[in-house]
Amino acid sequence: MATPSSKEQVYAPYLKQMKTQITTDCENRSLDYLDADLACVQAIAQAAVNVELFTIPLYMTSLYSIKGTHQINSEGSTLYTGRWWPGTAPTAGKTLTTNQQVFNKVYSVFIEEMLHLQLAANMSSKLGFTPVFTSNALQTDNYGWHCYAKDNTTIPHILDFTDWKGRHPDLSTMTVELRAMNETQVELFLAIEETAALAATNLHNPDIPLPDGGSRPKYFEPAPFDWFTASMTENNLPLFGSIGHMYLCYWSYLEIKYDDGSTLLERLTNVQRDQFNNVPERPEAQYPGINGTLSSTDLLKCELINNIDAITDQGEGDAVVPNILEVWGHQPWATLYRQKSAEVATGMLGAVQSKYQPDPVALAADYPGYNDVGKPTEEMSGSAQARSDAANKDHYELFAEVKALLSHSDYMTWDTWHQQGNSWTSAMLGTNDAQNLPSTQDVAQALNNLISTEEIKASTYDTFSQSAVGTIKGITTQLNAYWRDPSVFFPGPAMGGSGDRVSICWAVTGEVPDLVTGIVSQDTKAMLYHACQGMDLTPDAVSDPDSCAAKLAYHSCKGSNECKTQGGCGFVQSASGGGSCSGTAAKGIKSAPADNLCSNLGGCAVPISASQLFPKQTDDCYEMQLYKFGGAPDFKATPISWLKLHARDMLPPVVKEVETMPYKVGDSVYDVAWKAYCTAAGLVKVKGNQLEHHRSIEMPTQPEPSDIRLALPPST
Repeated sequence: MATPSSKEQVYAPYLKQMKTQITTDCENRSLDYLDADLACVQAIAQAAVNVELFTIPLYMTSLYSIKGTHQINSEGSTLYTGRWWPGTAPTAGKTLTTNQQVFNKVYSVFIEEMLHLQLAANMSSKLGFTPVFTSNALQTDNYGWHCYAKDNTTIPHILDFTDWKGRHPDLSTMTVELRAMNETQVELFLAIEETAALAATNLHNPDIPLPDGGSRPKYFEPAPFDWFTASMTENNLPLFGSIGHMYLCYWSYLEIKYDDGSTLLERLTNVQRDQFNNVPERPEAQYPGINGTLSSTDLLKCELINNIDAITDQGEGDAVVPNILEVWGHQPWATLYRQKSAEVATGMLGAVQSKYQPDPVALAADYPGYNDVGKPTEEMSGSAQARSDAANKDHYELFAEVKALLSHSDYMTWDTWHQQGNSWTSAMLGTNDAQNLPSTQDVAQALNNLISTEEIKASTYDTFSQSAVGTIKGITTQLNAYWRDPSVFFPGPAMGGSGDRVSICWAVTGEVPDLVTGIVSQDTKAMLYHACQGMDLTPDAVSDPDSCAAKLAYHSCKGSNECKTQGGCGFVQSASGGGSCSGTAAKGIKSAPADNLCSNLGGCAVPISASQLFPKQTDDCYEMQLYKFGGAPDFKATPISWLKLHARDMLPPVVKEVETMPYKVGDSVYDVAWKAYCTAAGLVKVKGNQLEHHRSIEMPTQPEPSDIRLALPPST
């Protein structure tokens, strides 16, 4: 790594050129550029969203390649006592294994990238542009992530590794693809988080010809860009060379003043969102030094620059806002910002300023630790500890520490574990102490069955890859709506669900999930997709007991399921709608799994894990509304009742209809879904009569759980 002085010397000419351009293009710019400037600042705002979003599946996929298992613990719950599930999770404790240390460090980066995505999206929104989370700069029309294709050498909007001239290390042949958490991948992550000065040291910067006969540098071009036109998008932007330089260009546009006295910023300035500081069910602000939303006051520039400072201080950790202040320090907002930000980071180079560090008290309050019988622990949860331990280190530093840990002899990823010929055993999955769960022996056998032959392994890999793509698609499409419509809820559990889907692919197959191949869209006008084995509610359908949910219907969050009858997990939803997506938030009569009225009412996790159990509800209401569905194209739903036996003194039981179907804490979600399905499909039968002095309610025998359902961990 170059010394600070040499880095600054290499980048200094670019910064000097930026300062020179202030008086020529930014402070007295021709109004003729207005439409092009509006298009370009929107493109850069979207590029900032793209850059942050690009890192999330990339970091997540490598993160979950780390071998390990995890428990599912929650307050007062003994549902999963003694059980361990495939896939690593953040870990609390004073002594951590190498795998746990690596996971915790990268996990903290992964979570902060979500914060950065929120901050970048809110900046875009505040400037009047609705952020898009399915940009074709990253994804294909069918939600495949082409930015991770095996032959891709470009970090979107930032750099092309074929221009790399650095020798320590030489990354000129680096490809930007999904890999296990190995040294090659960590070198990629370090390059993503590098500073503008370091990038200038490592990159060739040839001139690129312009249509008018002029030329421009390939990287570190000063903004504004006179060649940018009103019809261009983020796909036409130059490569910035570093994330820091992208924000330097972003800011130059916000400082433009036209020759008629107007400014570009005043022509801009809508939905603001915050999942870190302003969440009703989590009263503590996790980042009290960061204003997650932006006001429309005269302090707007200070708030915008504070967001940029938070993103870059936590990320590359070096000189981004000081560079902006070097260029624009004569402006009144800069003086005000300096007054408000007198604190200077201390400690090692790049250390994150304390105001941009997560508050450990808030993290402990928002994410308390519990043991596997639901008792509070003296330690904070693994999630809280991972983020607290890494709080004062920027992402570049953390990845440098990860790189050093990879050489430890006990470090292991799933691909290596499988290559060594290992297989799953019941001992890896804990004990059979919990009730109503498949045995550890059955789950271990299912995990091994899924790769028992090359043909089965290929099918398993395809299924789990498509599941991961579909889950991430559900998140990004939901985020599109979330920043567009204030009534839409944040797909929080889907973030964890996407990790489960990526993790299970690694743990079972030992291969990186294919996120590049997209997923076919559902035909919800012609098909009534079902949630799990044998529960096809299409009118007149003959159900195949071995037929699980279609791969394109797999999902893991309320709102990301596309239509009726697709709800699946223990996150029951209120039948009347509303409420956030969490295990116990629903109020009143609930929406039945596999029999939900529409999207947003179906709970989560299709297909249904054989281990998925219903948790305790805070309102103590355990009743579900059932529906019968008509035919295409609208599949109209009609409320129906539940048949229930009632004892009557000494007489035989009589069958009555009641409005809703009861269930209880700890019930298997699939069992409840099967009852709902059989009722909706008219398969429930009454046996016996009063003369025979007995009656019973019978329904078809449900199918034995498939290997995939046994392998999938319950959604939490």
